[in-house]
Amino acid sequence: MITPSLVDGVLAVTGRVQARVRQLPSRVVVYSVPTMALFGECGSLRGTQS
Repeated sequence: MITPSLVDGVLAVTGRVQARVRQLPSRVVVYSVPTMALFGECGSLRGTQS
C-alpha cells in the first residue's frame, strides 16, 4: 500500500518536494502514475478508435 507518509518521505529524500502550491501537487502525480499503469487499458479513447 502506498501511504501518504511514504510518498512524502520519498519526495523529501529525492528532493522533489514542491516549494509552492501548484494546481497539480507532486503527491497527486505520484499517485496518478501507478493508477495509469493499472488502468491504462480503460482509457477515454476507447470509444473513439475506428
